[in-house]
Amino acid sequence: MKSRIKSLASDTLIYGVSTIVGRFLTFLLTPIYSNYLNGAEYGDAIYIFSFVAFINIIYSFGMDTAFMRFYDKDDKEYSKKVFTMAYLTIAVISGVVSIIVIIFADAIAPTLTDLKTGPEIIRIAALIPFLDAVMFVPYAFLRMTRRPYRFALTKLGLIFIAVASNAVFVVILRWQALGIFYSQLMANIVGALIFIPMISSHFNWKLDWKLMKQMLRYGIPTIPATLSSLILQIADRPILKILSSSESVAMYTINHRLGLPIMLFVSVFEYAWKPFYLSHHEDADAKQLFSRIFTYFTLTCAAIFLITGFFIEFIVRMPFIGGKFINPAYWSGIGIIPVILGGYFLNGMYNNFAAGFHIVKKTDYLPLSIGAAALTNIALNFILVPIFDYWGAAYAMLGAYAVAAVILYTFLRKVYPMKYEFSKVITIIGVMLVLYFTTTWITNYFTIWLSFAIRIFSMALFVVILRLFGFFTNEEMRKIVTLFRKEKK
Repeated sequence: MKSRIKSLASDTLIYGVSTIVGRFLTFLLTPIYSNYLNGAEYGDAIYIFSFVAFINIIYSFGMDTAFMRFYDKDDKEYSKKVFTMAYLTIAVISGVVSIIVIIFADAIAPTLTDLKTGPEIIRIAALIPFLDAVMFVPYAFLRMTRRPYRFALTKLGLIFIAVASNAVFVVILRWQALGIFYSQLMANIVGALIFIPMISSHFNWKLDWKLMKQMLRYGIPTIPATLSSLILQIADRPILKILSSSESVAMYTINHRLGLPIMLFVSVFEYAWKPFYLSHHEDADAKQLFSRIFTYFTLTCAAIFLITGFFIEFIVRMPFIGGKFINPAYWSGIGIIPVILGGYFLNGMYNNFAAGFHIVKKTDYLPLSIGAAALTNIALNFILVPIFDYWGAAYAMLGAYAVAAVILYTFLRKVYPMKYEFSKVITIIGVMLVLYFTTTWITNYFTIWLSFAIRIFSMALFVVILRLFGFFTNEEMRKIVTLFRKEKK
């Protein structure tokens, strides 16, 4: 078990380091946007990108997920057929829809934005998801063949191109919202070109329509699940714009992005997690293995929550573009960050529970749970936003992810029964919450440097308390001590 957990941790670390660097580069766009775009421009750009994200789900048609489930590492010819049918389905669907959007861009633009460059933005926005789509299966292939280095370097390179392009188009040329879309287009073009050799070498011109039907039967149920999941992530922005203003969308989005540490960990964990459990589900101790991984997942999220919650305020006040890392106009929204972090942790729980349904190929359960959560999210937004503005959107996200995790776990007990270490999980969460609220309340009455020192002490106290509650075994403590001794040397 230890070697397999190390294998998962190793892949997660590789995905994680590159993604952290990539997210940090993307994070640098936050001060650029907050200082070079007004709230209305940035809000409209986010609004349009929310539709791009929905289109991406439709373009995939669930075939990237189907590819990962049908891929057979021991049968290269069969896997080439799987690759071909998945790629071809995605390319045809995305190509047709993108052409239609481009043709009717002039009519679509006024319904989404009042910007003068609206039609041009819509045409570019139609190309972005198409170029994203043709990379879905190649990225999935890299994950299933355990090539995290190439996956990570490719992703990182494209992010660097997008960030650098933003610096040119938004900061230097002052193309405003239009510059954001051109920057992403540049990165996607490069990405599509990079994968051409892989696609040509794995494409099999002997099309297997029977195989495609089997893959569609598995993949299509994941579409409403993925769409519903996306609703949980981005539907709050359009609703917030309708019920409040573009400025509130910008305020919410800027501070929502500051909650990226747990979102980042959940994302990189998922990159490694799905190919991991699809490769090890036949192991004799698979369920015990997955249970232990969930416990460590919770522990990691708790540590990230405390680090982010304690120190994010110090980060956003750092000098940067415009005098501050984040424009002071957005500081009043920092309070929603712990709520956002909690929502992302619950999303990570959902991803852990979803493994069982993919293993037994019963993906039709996923839309039921995540669909109910999506409806909950929409309902809570309409109820809470008129009262609490962007705070209402944050709490709606938290509540919706809680619904998703609870419902999916209920189904999981019938489909793929698991004995999770819930006593340890509850201990971790309980200690985390008590420490967070106690420390933040106490440090409100001290100077900034004393507050900083107390919060560092609380991080160490987190480990000590968990040890006292019996979370860490003697063997685990010895490994931790050994690790620190090595670092010291």
